[in-house]
Amino acid sequence: MNLVEDRHLPAEPWPARLRWCAGDAMTITWRYLIHLRSAPERAVMALVLPLVFTLLFVYVLGSSMRVPGGGSYVDFLIPGMLAQMAVFGIAGSAAVVAEDRHKGVMDRFHSLPMSRAGVPVGQSLAECLGGLITLLTMAACGFLVGWRPAADASGIAAALGLLLLARYAFSWLGIWIGLVVPSRSATDLIGMLMFPLTMVSNVFVPTDGMPAALRVVADWNPVSAVVSAVRELSGNPVVTSPDAAWPLLNPVAATLGWCAFLLGVFGPLAVSAYRARRP
Repeated sequence: MNLVEDRHLPAEPWPARLRWCAGDAMTITWRYLIHLRSAPERAVMALVLPLVFTLLFVYVLGSSMRVPGGGSYVDFLIPGMLAQMAVFGIAGSAAVVAEDRHKGVMDRFHSLPMSRAGVPVGQSLAECLGGLITLLTMAACGFLVGWRPAADASGIAAALGLLLLARYAFSWLGIWIGLVVPSRSATDLIGMLMFPLTMVSNVFVPTDGMPAALRVVADWNPVSAVVSAVRELSGNPVVTSPDAAWPLLNPVAATLGWCAFLLGVFGPLAVSAYRARRP
């Protein structure tokens, strides 16, 4: 399928179509930034949620948790919380897209001479910008409660880059969900499902102590791969047994694989779903 082909666009060569798609995507991203100014509650939630989560899990759970091989539970937890914020991009992007559908904004976009791929691409870039604010806030909260990554600047930058890539990849799943769910309220259920997805992983506790069947699910959960990769890149790795699942032994490669899968599957699906919703 030609992802940048559009019934409103003339028969232009690929470079021109790609420039048109990129321009429309930037317009949609800029629209998101303008909406942040007119809807400050979104920015407030992006700042408050990481703080609440950090205080809750560090001072409530952290007092009784022990890390395998010793070490600080804060150093174990904060990379997991950062990965959790990246996964929450699914619910965030689904809610924004579904709300635009409900208000008729998508119908308006369809009536304009815009690239059909430019709109969902712009939504994904906007979600990535919002995710960057959340991730930086979470990292700052982590420093306040004692998180000290042992990696150098390049390792920390690599961890942040991997988190942004994961946020971007997961946002495409959210965009597709927002385009196919029957109503805006249905996306609230998606947000509720994010908690089981992150709880059955190694965000808060190691998977070693889980029942055998649940441990298999947790080890192959994409969230666990992202968490382990961030811990490794930030210099806060956890001792992993040689018989652990492949994603835990090779977390960076597993995370890149999951991101490629999400982008390769839900990117075309989201563009196709958007193209199909014509006024």
